[in-house]
Amino acid sequence: MITHKLSVLVVEDHSIIAEGLSSILQGSEGLELRGVFSTAEAALLFLGSQPVDVLLLDISLPEMSGIEMCRTVKKQYKKTKIIALTNHTEKSVVQEMLESGADGYLLKNTSRQDLVAAISQVMNNQFIMQSEIQKLLFSPTPAGKALPRLTTREKEILQLVGQGATTSAIARQLFISPQTVETHRRNLMQKFEVNNSAALIKKATEKGLL
Repeated sequence: MITHKLSVLVVEDHSIIAEGLSSILQGSEGLELRGVFSTAEAALLFLGSQPVDVLLLDISLPEMSGIEMCRTVKKQYKKTKIIALTNHTEKSVVQEMLESGADGYLLKNTSRQDLVAAISQVMNNQFIMQSEIQKLLFSPTPAGKALPRLTTREKEILQLVGQGATTSAIARQLFISPQTVETHRRNLMQKFEVNNSAALIKKATEKGLL
């Protein structure tokens, strides 16, 4: 049995949800809230000096996504358990988060009691997932709904497109030609089945990639 207080970090960019989580964690025996951050970058800086037991991680964050942060944390802080706490119910996003190393996947409509229980359970090496997410995960994937498989370069360009960078700016930053950028941009639009950059950004955000 775990007897010490479990340290918890929250990464959530919606203030009202962050405040609610803070209230739950601060009022729960056996848990110690170490901090609440609205960006993955700020949370990673904190973890560099103060690792925690459990990370409650949203997927849709302003810059680095929760999926990317999950991968980074699992590489650098192997003992930290990660529970995705999100509204995403798209099968491809759930799969991507689990493949990135998440130890649990909860929706934001989870009860206070279930959230607190989940934190203790993941520390006992139990995998946590709500029944509705389990059903989603094991249901057949409709054709064309899978998350596009992107190359490392495509991911870099997608992030920059999402930040509003122009073709020439992306070319300068990545030390490639504007023609190469446009080729990658066309490939991305083809993979996401869209016709312009605005639709590309919208669809990538929906899938938790931005």
